[in-house]
Amino acid sequence: MLDSNFAKRLFVRLTGFKPKVFSEEEKEQMRQKLIEGNRKQDRDIRTCPEKLIRGLSIEAVELPNASGWLVTRPENPGDRIIYYIHGGGFVGACTRDRMAFVAELVRTFGYNVFSIDYRLAPEFMYPCGLDDCLDGYQWLLERFAPEDIVLIGESAGGNFVLVLPLVLRDRGLPLPKAVYSNSPVTQMLEEKESFRRFSLKEDFIVVEGILQNTAGIYMRPEEAGDPYISPLFADLHGLPPVYLTASECECLLDDAVTMAEKLKEAGNDVRLMTYPGLCHAFIISPQMKKVVRLAYPDLGEFLHKYLG
Repeated sequence: MLDSNFAKRLFVRLTGFKPKVFSEEEKEQMRQKLIEGNRKQDRDIRTCPEKLIRGLSIEAVELPNASGWLVTRPENPGDRIIYYIHGGGFVGACTRDRMAFVAELVRTFGYNVFSIDYRLAPEFMYPCGLDDCLDGYQWLLERFAPEDIVLIGESAGGNFVLVLPLVLRDRGLPLPKAVYSNSPVTQMLEEKESFRRFSLKEDFIVVEGILQNTAGIYMRPEEAGDPYISPLFADLHGLPPVYLTASECECLLDDAVTMAEKLKEAGNDVRLMTYPGLCHAFIISPQMKKVVRLAYPDLGEFLHKYLG
C-alpha cells in the first residue's frame, strides 16, 4: 500500500518542483490577497455543521481588538479552562476552521475551551496577534484562577503559547498552570537540518523558504530574533511546565527538540514527545486515526495532570 505522500513526492521528482521564495513585489501582491481573504472570512462558529456543535454551549466574547469563543458543556468542570490558540502561519485560519479539534477537547476530553480569533497578518503584523492573545488571557483571569488555565496551540499557535508565558512573566502577571505546544515555530532566523531532511519529502505543509517568506508578512525582517517572536532566543527561566510535541518527519522537528533542550537548561519542567509518520500540526486532526492512537493519549495525560 502506497503512503499518502507518494504522489506528492513523485510530482516533485518528475517536475523538479522547488519551494518559491517571494520577491518583495510578489510579497506585496500576496499581502493584498491575504488581507482581502481574511476580511471575508466567516468566523462565526455557530454556523458550523450541526454535528460539530451539537450539545455545546457557545458564547461569543468581544475583546479590545479581537474576539473569542467560550465553548462549554454542562458535564464538564466549570472552574477549569483550556485556552486554545490556533495556528495558520500567523496569516490565516480561525476557531471555526479548528472546530473539529475544539469539539474534541470539549466532548471527548471533557474540558471547556476558550478559543481566540486574534488579528491576522499581514494586515495586523507583530505584535498585534500576540497582544490579542494577552487580552484573551486577561479576560480569562477575571473568571478563572491561573492554576485552572492551560494553554494549547499548534504551529503558529504553538509559538503563541510559548511566547505568552514570557510576556506574562515579564509583566509580573500570573502564569497558567501548563502549556501544550504542538509543532511550534520556535525561531525565525534559521531553517534547521530537519528542513533539509523532510521538506517536500515527508512534509508538504512547512517547507524550505517559509522563513524568508514570513519576514515582512508577520513581522519586519529585523525583528526575526525578537524573543517574543523567536522564543528559542529568550530568557526561559521561571516558566510553567511545557509539553512539546512534533512529528518525527516534519520540518520543524529540530525546532521543537532544540526548544526542549533550552527549556531544560533554564530549569523548567519540560517533556518532549515525537511521533512517527504524522503531519505538521497533527493535533488538530481528530479524523486521523493515527493521530488519535499515537498523540491523543499524551494530550489526555497532559489535561488530566494539569486540569485534574
